[in-house]
Amino acid sequence: MMKRFKSKKKRKFRIFFIIVFSLSFYYVFSYFVDPDILLNSIKERFFGNKDIVTYYINDLFGSVKEDIGLGKTEYIPDPNPEENKVEPVVYLYNTHQSEEYYADLLMEYDIMPSVMTASYILREKLNDLKINTMVETNNINQMIDNYSNSYQASRKLLEQAKINYPTLTTFIDIHRDSIPYESSILKTDDNVYAKVLFVIGRDYENYELNKSFALKISDAMNKIVPGISKGILEKGGSGNNGVYNQDFDSQTILIEVGSSYNYIAEVSVTMDVLARALALVMGD
Repeated sequence: MMKRFKSKKKRKFRIFFIIVFSLSFYYVFSYFVDPDILLNSIKERFFGNKDIVTYYINDLFGSVKEDIGLGKTEYIPDPNPEENKVEPVVYLYNTHQSEEYYADLLMEYDIMPSVMTASYILREKLNDLKINTMVETNNINQMIDNYSNSYQASRKLLEQAKINYPTLTTFIDIHRDSIPYESSILKTDDNVYAKVLFVIGRDYENYELNKSFALKISDAMNKIVPGISKGILEKGGSGNNGVYNQDFDSQTILIEVGSSYNYIAEVSVTMDVLARALALVMGD
């Protein structure tokens, strides 16, 4: 009995010693090395471009298929609103404005890059190529009472934009996917690109015209950077939208640029390729 009592005391002492030693080591170590830098280094080394929670969710349950969003940013105001106003020919919009990309260091400033950010980047690159481009800045989330009504809201904005700007000829709805990071990127010697996928509905007349337009852009992108475009995904039939407002005009397309795990820098270099491809196709 006395022996057992002594061994319990020893065990408690050892635990106390380990706690005191660990705390002392941490405070001494943190004096010389910033813990945040160390944690970020460990995260990059072992978890790549995913956050730790996502890493373990995927490891335990497989890739997350359903796009539940992060819910941080619903709307990003236009950083350069005057750029919209000069006889635009390309209209960029986001039916799902709250689709987000990987926050990375921007979270320190509570900024969550989204598909609206991608639209602003593409507009800048197209304008640099002398293709006058505008971004739809009305807040779609304030126009709907249900997420499923998003395409009805963006349809109204499409129609109004065409009335306000008769020069418009091309209408691009920019989304992003929710596939795993490894499936969403293309690595080259120079860059890491967010891959794109063109989604074409087929439940309306003359959908082949929209498909043909999207295919030209996809092919042009792959000529510039082979493999950057995954091509065309046709959707229709029961359980699918099948239209995506593409019956509005034969040059109305939907592009998924990367996924929720992509850095905005990866999206930006892809937008450079997309802008150059659009310039080639629209110049034909």
